[in-house]
Formats: sequence, structure tokens, C-alpha cells
Amino acid sequence: MEFRQIRYFLEIVKIGTFQRAAEGLGLTQPALSRQMALLEREIGKPLMERGSREIRLTYEGEIFLGYADKMNTLWEELKDGMKEPGKELSGTFSISAGGTVSAWILPKILKKIMIDHPGLVLSVREGDAQETKEALLRGEVDLGILTGPMAEPGLVEREFLSDRIIAAASKEHRIFKRKKIRLTDLNEIPFVFFHPASAVRRAVEKKIRTLGKRFRPRISMELRSVESVIKSIEAGLGIGFLSEYSLNDRLRKIDLPELTAERKFFLCHRKFIRPGLSLLMEEIAAAASDFTKK
Repeated sequence: MEFRQIRYFLEIVKIGTFQRAAEGLGLTQPALSRQMALLEREIGKPLMERGSREIRLTYEGEIFLGYADKMNTLWEELKDGMKEPGKELSGTFSISAGGTVSAWILPKILKKIMIDHPGLVLSVREGDAQETKEALLRGEVDLGILTGPMAEPGLVEREFLSDRIIAAASKEHRIFKRKKIRLTDLNEIPFVFFHPASAVRRAVEKKIRTLGKRFRPRISMELRSVESVIKSIEAGLGIGFLSEYSLNDRLRKIDLPELTAERKFFLCHRKFIRPGLSLLMEEIAAAASDFTKK
């Protein structure tokens, strides 16, 4: 089997016909058909059904496609790794992070990095802690940003940013009509919470357990997205707990230090990393340091 045959196979699947794939590859159609016949002979199974219009993959072809994609990705990584070493950050990397980081932290950090490194291509997906860990362990993303420390087998973590979770409400909320807000006053008011799997929720519940019977929040809403929580708090539907980074001019912090929870964000990756990822993490850590000073 030759690697070019794998690339030819992927191109045919992408384009859909032998004729157009051959044109894109700079081959004649008979030459491309001959290479696919050699590939199928070596595999020992037919990979495609040649129709009058577009090809269809056989069952074996679907299986082969998954492996071919992985081999092509590894080939691109190998080429990147064999380039002349230097300080220039380039290549394609994928990141998974939770809602707060994706919405309020990463856009500002990555904007500067991508301006400084025009050869860098980044893709970001939003996922909760479990989704991000699973994506990392399956090799679907290069870098995850998680609340830690985690001590997850198979992953390496590095602290890069601290966060404070605060209680906040709409500026027009009736709680601010009180001359002095006491912790027990909040027991009478509905709360908007993140869903139970949220890292914010876990940090808040850990803090609440230290307060004993003095604080028993009445949870009226449990929502998944940062935007849903913020919009509900802005609408006056309840008090909520938010990252200090996501506080806006329509919300006001409730000044009760005993309700403030601390957490730390970690850059996480598999033990064996792609070339360039260490440099990307250095850039993210440096940009995060500048971000917290503003």
C-alpha cells in the first residue's frame, strides 16, 4: 500500500466521483481507477460501489475511511514536526473549554495570539468538564481548559488562570433596596443555578457546604448555558452565581465575601503532544497573564 493511494481514496470520497477527483489530483480517470483497484486488491475487500453518478462506500469502505482519516492527520502532523525548528507558532490546533472560558476568556486571549501568529489556525468547541476530558482522551482535541486540579490518568495539566465566582443580581433587584444585605436575607429569594454537571455549580456547592444552616438557597431555575443564566439574572428571575469575568453593566455584585468561591483553570493535554502545542500553551499562559492585569 502506498500513502498516495490513501490520499486518492480520501479525495474520491470528498469529491464524490472518479472523474472530478482525477481532475483535482491531476490524473487521468483510468490511472486513478487503477490505483484504487490496487488498493482494494491489497485490502482484500471492495471499498466502493461505482454508480452511474456518485460512488458509495461499502461497509468495509466506511471502516477504511476512519483509519484513512487518522493516517492522513498523522501524516500532516509528521510533516509539521519535521519542519525547521523555530519560534514561529503555526499549524492547526483544536481546543475544548467550558461556557465561561469559551464566552468570556478565550476570545480575548486568542485574538491577540492569532494576530501575532497569522499561520496559526485554531478551532474551539464548547463542552462541560466531562465532555472536554473525554474529547482529550479520545484524541479529538489537542488542548482542554478545565477547572482543576484533576489528577486524571493519561492527562497532563498546568495551571494558567484563577477565577472568582460571585453572587450577582440585576441592578434593579429588590435585594439592593436593603440598607445592609445579610446572608440570611438571601434564603427568601429565588436563585438561578447552573446545571449539576457545571464546574461553577460544583464550586458554589462546595462553598455553600461550609456555610451550614445559615444559607439554604431556593433554586428556581437550573440552566446549562452561561448566556441563559445571565439573561435570567438580568431579567430579575433570581440571584445567580457567575464568574467575575462574565459580570456586565446590567448586573451588580452582591457584596458578601462569604459567598465568593475560588477556582483555578488548567491547560490539559495528553502525555504525548503534537509539535507546536507546547509553544501554543506558552502563548496562552502569557496572554492570560496580561488578561488578568487589565
